[in-house]
Order: sequence, then structure tokens, then C-alpha cells
Amino acid sequence: MSTPLPPSTWHTSEEPPLSRLRWAAGDAATVARRYLIHLRSAPERAAMALVIPLLFTLLFVYVLGSNMRPPGGVSYVDFLVPGMLAQMAVFGIAASAAVVAEDKERGVTDRFHALPMSRTGVPVGQSLAECLGGVITLVVMAGCGLLVGWRPTAMAAGLALLLLARYAFSWLGMWIGLVLPSRSATDLVGMLMFPLTMISNIFVPTEGLPTGLRLLADWNPVSAVVSAVRELFGNPVAVPADAAWPIAHPVAATLGWSLLLLAVFGPLTVAAFRAPRH
Repeated sequence: MSTPLPPSTWHTSEEPPLSRLRWAAGDAATVARRYLIHLRSAPERAAMALVIPLLFTLLFVYVLGSNMRPPGGVSYVDFLVPGMLAQMAVFGIAASAAVVAEDKERGVTDRFHALPMSRTGVPVGQSLAECLGGVITLVVMAGCGLLVGWRPTAMAAGLALLLLARYAFSWLGMWIGLVLPSRSATDLVGMLMFPLTMISNIFVPTEGLPTGLRLLADWNPVSAVVSAVRELFGNPVAVPADAAWPIAHPVAATLGWSLLLLAVFGPLTVAAFRAPRH
């Protein structure tokens, strides 16, 4: 393990706020660069993140799509692809948890602690790298969607909202990775992603679900993200008169969920990173 530097080399809270901000920003950029280099040397991680959404897209479009009739006259491929993009944003939880837990298990987190690095800059850098990695997977997935017949009328706003949601979800994932005891424990997080995404409106509208299940699906944050990006991509689905508030106002709900996740798990993640290791 690296030997801690003398206290005189550490930045302290007595420094001007602007100096501490520059210090944190510099460390965040360094950490983000490290994670992106690691991603480039292990492209199979990005490939694995694409496999399940791509398989689901092909299965539902070509095998089951002919029997699907979304409300409002939207084609099933236009209904499905925005949902799959939202699913990839949610999968950022498991990806972030796994990367952070692996770093903790390999002693990388301890080395960060041994260096005069900003305790805020390190997790911020990790989250930025995760977001940039998410850009790659979202662009590839969107390209595949176009190949199978998806026809959005707008792109920028929908992709921006997806990146915000992915960024917010990544902080939840980093906190989970820091508090779980081992890297293998994060496999359970990946398993929990499936009920979270299946009990939503990714694959089918929620109107046909049983009452209790529909209530869960309508208030599932994933459903709000899905409805929001469908609307922003120009593939909106008819909203029933009795729709829950997140389904009737999906963009506002997604912004609210994202800000709530950042407000809660941003400080929790920084606190977990600062906590002494045993």
C-alpha cells in the first residue's frame, strides 16, 4: 500500500474555496481518465452491458412484436426502443456498484486514501467516467434501434435526460459498491435490476396490469424515465385518464427522481468513501 504523504502536502479546509474546488476538479478529471483508460483496456465490459438489451430488443421486435399493440397507434418498435435505452440507464446502478466494489477489493480505494486527493473529487470522477461510458452504450443501442426500424423525430433532449438519469443512478450504484462487503455481493444488484425493469412500462403499457402491480409499475422511477424519453424522442403513448402522476408528467417526474437520487446518494457516497477502511 502507498505510504501517506506528510500532512504538509495535504490540502486543508483552511484553503480558499476556489482553491479547494480546483483541487477537487483536478482529482475528478484524473480519476475519470483512469476509469476510461481501464474501460478501453477491457472493452468486454461495455460489450456485456449491451448484450442483454440488444437480445431483448431483437426478441421483442421480431418474435413478439407482431402481437403487441401499444395505445395511441405507436408502432411497437417505437414503443420498445426508448424503453430499452432507459433500461440501459438503470443498469448503470449495477455497473457502478461492480466497478467501485472491485476497486475496494483490490485496494485501489485504499491507495486513493493514501494520496493527497480530494475525498469529493474521487467519487465525482468515478461518476463522470461512468456517465461517459454510458454515452457509448446509449449511442450504440440507439444505432441498433434505428437499424430495426425505430424512427425518433428528435434526439438531443431524450439523450440528455437519459444521461442525467444514468448519472443519478450511478451515484446509487457507487454507494452500494462502497457499503457492500465484497465484489461478489454486487452480483445480487444485477439480479435485482430485472424485477425493477420488468415491473415497469418498458415492454408493455401498465394499463393492462393487475391493480396492485400497476400501482407499483406506475410509481416505479423506471416507468417515469421510459415515458419521458418516449415523449422527448417523439414516440409518445396515449396517457389514460386515470394515469398516476409520474406517468402523466414523466419529464418532471424523471427530473425529480434524478435530483432526489443525487441529493441523497451524493453525500452518502462521499461519506462512505471518506469512512476509514478496516
